[in-house]
Amino acid sequence: MITPQDADFHFKPDSHWQWVETLAFPFAVPEANINGVIYVLTRPMLGVCMCDITLMDRITDLWEEQAYVDNQQHLPCPKSLLEFSLPNGLSLKATRPLKHYEIQYDGIDDTRFKLDFVALHEPYDCNDPAMDPLAAQRNGPAWDSSWSGHYEATYRITGELVLRGKRYAVDCVETGDRSWGQRPERDNGTMIWWHAGFGDDLTVHLFTRHDIAHSNDFGALVSGYVLDNGQVHGLVSAQGAQEYRKAVPMGGQLAVTDVRGKTLHFTYSTVNSCYWAPYPSNTYLQASMRVNHNGRIGHGIQQLGLSRAYLGRHRDALSTRYGG
Repeated sequence: MITPQDADFHFKPDSHWQWVETLAFPFAVPEANINGVIYVLTRPMLGVCMCDITLMDRITDLWEEQAYVDNQQHLPCPKSLLEFSLPNGLSLKATRPLKHYEIQYDGIDDTRFKLDFVALHEPYDCNDPAMDPLAAQRNGPAWDSSWSGHYEATYRITGELVLRGKRYAVDCVETGDRSWGQRPERDNGTMIWWHAGFGDDLTVHLFTRHDIAHSNDFGALVSGYVLDNGQVHGLVSAQGAQEYRKAVPMGGQLAVTDVRGKTLHFTYSTVNSCYWAPYPSNTYLQASMRVNHNGRIGHGIQQLGLSRAYLGRHRDALSTRYGG
């Protein structure tokens, strides 16, 4: 179970030097085909953090061809995750930890934003068997030691984005997450982190294994939920497959079943994407999606996480399947 205390740091004086704590807050302006990500990865035992602000507006292979990128690897680590300001211009305040965050950013090239993230439900603890129906059968955390603690939350996000001098109103539903634990950043497992929101009343989120070098099908479901009219229902199964362009997801289909026995079907297509690598050991094939559910259109994000070790190990198979 996640409590308000989990919004702040968990490390101890004797924690391993590889201990990591993260915050991820995505947002979108779908009518302008803009997706943003605010990602903070802290290494409190080393006294440093990474902060990435990326704004995407097109399908491209190259991260630097997106609308805006500000990635800084060695910033001073905040003293608290409840309220901080970083030298890159990002500031965050948890006015109600887990429930309401105020986030501001003043960057370069006349780019900035001021956003409110208001949670639509209690955080979903993927390691809690009382909440996640698949947690009890696992031997260890959902992904690896870096997810010793982990939760997702779906937010209603409002505010304003100024991107290279042009103003956009932000009013969307997106799902973010937070994690803590030891993160070696070598040969992490491959995975798909996927969500789509259709308004305050419906969001689906899931996390699956995926062996992209050998299959287009989603791998085993690890965790996920359906947020349906304010109630959260854990997933018990998921089946999906998708097509690729140079290993970047271009679209696919998905079916999920929750603990109620209710099955939801989705088709989706990518509207902007790139190879996103907020820290160097992994690349996240970040794809923003337009999603159809029984004629209702929603929007969301897929992150296909691949370690550099996996990519190198399977480079011939990936080149054969998807092209160079």
